Amino acid sequence: MYMNIKSILTFLCFLVFVQYSSVARPLVIKGGVVDTINQKTLARASVTLLRAADSVLIAFTRTKEDGSFELHPTALGKYILMTTFPNFVDYVEVVNVKDSNTINVGRIGLISRSHLLTEFVLKQQVGAIKIKGDTTEYMADSFKVKDNANVEDLLRRLPGMQIDKDGNVIAQGEKVEKILVDGEEFFSDDPAVVTKNLQANAIAKVQVFDKKSDQAQFTGIDDGQKTKTINLELKEDRKKGYFGKVDAGVGTDGYYQGQGMINAFKGKRQLSVFGIASNTGQVGLGWQDRDKFGSGRGGVTEITDGGDMVTYTSNSNDPFQSWDGKYNGQGLPTVWTGGLHYADKWNQDKDHLTANYRAAKQNVDIQGITTGVTTLDSSLMLNKQQKTQTSTGQRHSIDMMYERKIDSTSSIKFSMDAGYKSTQTNSTYNTDVTDTLTQLHKAEVLSNSFRKIIGDATAQAVNSDLIYRKKFAKKGRTLSIDLKENYTDTHNTDTLHSHTTIMTPNLQSYINQYKTGQDNKLAFASKITYTEPLSKVAFLELNYGTTINNSSSTRKSYDTGTSGKYDVLDSLYSSNYKFNIFTNTGGVAVRFVFKNVNFSFGSDISNSAYKRSDVTLHKDTTYNYNNFFPKATFRFNHDKQSSVVLSYAGSTQQPTIDEIQPLHDNTNPLNIAVGNPTLKPEFHNSFTARYNNYKILTNRYLWTSASLNYINDAISLSDTVYLGGIHHYSYTNINGNYNAWGFFGYGFKLQKLDLQMGIRLGTSINHLNNFVNTYDNAFKLTSKANINDNNSYTFGLDFNYYKDKKYSFEFRPGIAYNDNHATINTTANTSYLSSDNEFTGSLQLPYKFELGTTVEWFLRQQTKIFPTNNNVLRWNAYLSKKFLKTSELELRAYVFDILNQNKGYDRIAQNNITTEDTYNTISRYGMLSLIWNFNKTPGASAMSAPAGGQIRMRRH
Repeated sequence: MYMNIKSILTFLCFLVFVQYSSVARPLVIKGGVVDTINQKTLARASVTLLRAADSVLIAFTRTKEDGSFELHPTALGKYILMTTFPNFVDYVEVVNVKDSNTINVGRIGLISRSHLLTEFVLKQQVGAIKIKGDTTEYMADSFKVKDNANVEDLLRRLPGMQIDKDGNVIAQGEKVEKILVDGEEFFSDDPAVVTKNLQANAIAKVQVFDKKSDQAQFTGIDDGQKTKTINLELKEDRKKGYFGKVDAGVGTDGYYQGQGMINAFKGKRQLSVFGIASNTGQVGLGWQDRDKFGSGRGGVTEITDGGDMVTYTSNSNDPFQSWDGKYNGQGLPTVWTGGLHYADKWNQDKDHLTANYRAAKQNVDIQGITTGVTTLDSSLMLNKQQKTQTSTGQRHSIDMMYERKIDSTSSIKFSMDAGYKSTQTNSTYNTDVTDTLTQLHKAEVLSNSFRKIIGDATAQAVNSDLIYRKKFAKKGRTLSIDLKENYTDTHNTDTLHSHTTIMTPNLQSYINQYKTGQDNKLAFASKITYTEPLSKVAFLELNYGTTINNSSSTRKSYDTGTSGKYDVLDSLYSSNYKFNIFTNTGGVAVRFVFKNVNFSFGSDISNSAYKRSDVTLHKDTTYNYNNFFPKATFRFNHDKQSSVVLSYAGSTQQPTIDEIQPLHDNTNPLNIAVGNPTLKPEFHNSFTARYNNYKILTNRYLWTSASLNYINDAISLSDTVYLGGIHHYSYTNINGNYNAWGFFGYGFKLQKLDLQMGIRLGTSINHLNNFVNTYDNAFKLTSKANINDNNSYTFGLDFNYYKDKKYSFEFRPGIAYNDNHATINTTANTSYLSSDNEFTGSLQLPYKFELGTTVEWFLRQQTKIFPTNNNVLRWNAYLSKKFLKTSELELRAYVFDILNQNKGYDRIAQNNITTEDTYNTISRYGMLSLIWNFNKTPGASAMSAPAGGQIRMRRH
């Protein structure tokens, strides 16, 4: 009996031990040690773990034959990880053990003491850039900038990064669509607020990556949706207290500029406020807010057949697009804008909230001339238009995201954005149309036209997304349910007065109309996705979804009746149309994940039921389409510093309601658009390839990427030209359209000169098909297919020379060849060279003075069609003086366009039309500004090296 009791007690103790062992998992820190120069593993290297608070030894080990090691901390907290090896520099890393998850510090690269003496190591360039899969990570402190520099100055210093003349950020050849701060949406539609007002010395890391959709991040199966994104990771000391910038200036000729931002951070809570008042055009107002409002393919957020929410851009002539929320250099602007940002995490990060609010007002006065040349079968048609426009735009927008982690396996996330926008415009146009025959600029006047439009437009939009996600016990088995909503409503009223004269025969046309328009769209989408592991390396994804997409458009034009009021409906220029789509989509995808290779492939299949209703004519049209959407992605990571990505995705793009409703839009009597109710959706075949490589020790980088988009049933223009040069545009489906782009960037450092150099190559190819129909004096119609190739090829160099606290010089010469061909008439083919060259320099002088300058030289080759000299040399300069101990106060005298040569100019070729725009823009002025960069945050702690030793440090 005694033995039985003893056995039972022993067994119970064993169960308790097993249970305790299963619950209290041991803490683990693991990694590997390599020789940075030769990329060889280092066996028997010493790895020591010290408690950070008092440097007490906690654990010690030596690396195995493959260089790997594993240590076991005794409790949660911060530790010092020290790695040593004979004849190599000691390596120290601060590791924060927050939970029981294994911490993998990765490969620790040790540098031999002999290489430590080389110049590039002494200048701290080692480890300046890291490539982690899809992410390129720049260590901000490795790229020196002057005191009180902003994030834009920092981005200019990073290899592979550019800031174009419009303030857009270009990373590895692609436009950056989002800028995050510590992973948060930070005034997401207005990155200029971040890049120009956030201080560079607040940034620890700059991370550049293609942001996947939330669903792809959750399941690990790539769905092809990516957004080029920059994340600015703040330094730990900047996450406590407050910091910011205030800039106020007054100038000559009535110019002024005031802007400010204050950031109050406390741990994971972010609170920021900004405001701008300016008439210098120096700070952009917005980026993507127009995508939440307008109508037409552009300025529109849309739910696709597959249930995804995307945005499109457009060249729509919709008067509502007259202000897109951003000053683009045309005219003289006056700007008032401000915003509020809030983000926080609480309840052990189970609850996460972010929110942004923005308000803006902008007035712009524009005067310009647009010269367009249309290529016809036997002649060229020259259209010269003088434009005067005053516009006022206002907008309010809010976006928010709330995520709740229900438990360790499930979460729910809700996000939304909403906005209101109004614009008022008053525009006048005077246009002459001439037939140049074969003698350019010696032409017969065909017609002239005067028109005046007074317009008022409002829009509101709401987009929302609710996602529930669940992970099951079996690794890789997940379930997600996604519900989306998209609503837009726009109203516009316009008064149109026009007088058009056709010379031969002598015809007069008068229009006096009052126009109203309303566009409404409401879409819902639901999608359920399930993933199942097939093995340790293979995963299966199944999805099914439905989409309801309903649109309506009402356009009415009223003539004056006997009462003198606008009370007579003109049916030719009026329409009431509805477009409804119901889609069922199912899909399957498989992903394989190996050590250095992962790839996925699959497809969605959808059935879309369409109903188009002409309410005025009581005519309904219904039809169905079946679509097949294949997709595939291949990724190979040769090492942590290089990767190859290949991808393909198929997708559809629906015609907009403007393109299909049978409405004659005579807003411009010389260019009348007519919808085509028989249009089919486009199908896009998109191929993308990327290769990235970076060599740490030589500071050499190479980025190259290319994309091809081939379109079936592309929606293309059919242009009919009548007497007097009046165009009637319609839309038709056509095959053979494609576009492609490519980018190559290579950079390296000349160590002896401390000069960073780079080479940029780029190409953009657009192959478009359309139809050009012309009537002669005998009203005989000639119709011809036309093939347009509008291509550009660019080459540029980057030279960057920086000496800390002494001087900084950057020179970016570039040249582009623009090649435009139309098969309908080769005499008008327009090919020309252009060159954009920019030099920026600053010199640090004694007593905290600084002298700086920027020279921009724009060259445009003259052509037969456009013989005017439009070269511009724009020279700006400043002299500044910094005050106070930390130089946070600065007085700056600035002169813009010293030579008074700035002019508004643009040239573009599309289809069989080449246009050249000249317009008024901001000219020479001087300004005196007072700039205050303030910072009330605790100083970051530093670790000192042992006497007589060298230490390389990294923090986790």
